[in-house]
Amino acid sequence: MVDKLLESIWKAGLILLGRQVYEQYALSTPIFIDLRHRLYEDVRLIEQIGCALHRKICEIVGGVSPAPQQILGIPDTATPLALAAAMASLGTGLPLIYGQMRKRPAAYPGGVYGVSSFMGTYRPDREITLVDDVMASGRSKLWAIEELAKNGIHVTRILVVVDREQGGNEILRERGYPVYCLYTISQMLEYFVQTGKIEPAAAREALDHLRAKHFH
Repeated sequence: MVDKLLESIWKAGLILLGRQVYEQYALSTPIFIDLRHRLYEDVRLIEQIGCALHRKICEIVGGVSPAPQQILGIPDTATPLALAAAMASLGTGLPLIYGQMRKRPAAYPGGVYGVSSFMGTYRPDREITLVDDVMASGRSKLWAIEELAKNGIHVTRILVVVDREQGGNEILRERGYPVYCLYTISQMLEYFVQTGKIEPAAAREALDHLRAKHFH
């Protein structure tokens, strides 16, 4: 079956292989999922990802949630993805309340929100889905969880576009945070091999590299 989202991701050039990765990011890895630059040229693709994230949340909660659902993206990459998911939820049976995070707390003198990394409103009865583009070590997720906790906000679950299968999901689950993804890197590579976009040898090299750099 044709996966329209993966086809769009490939067409937009978001999958970097081999030399492309080093040229653009100076990283020594055979594969890189680039949701940082070219993605922003394609608003329709951002919309597609937002719709996919919303569908996944509907799947997780069973379509009807006993609690209001709120979505936040880890800055900066996932901020537009979370907003796109909230926009996709308009008029559906599972609307998403939007919230946003800063990389650094606000520089106001004080008060309730003066030194906060969180922008938006929050109530304890809401379930929070924390969104990010890629899961690797899980460190950026732990940072966001800790920052939100300073505001009394508890993260219910974590949802990423791609899980690189390097152990970050295991680290977070051990701390009590359920982790979900739209695709694992294995699923993504298998699709691109089956559709003739990536050679099997290149896919094996990428997976071997990622498995050799497993985080604990």
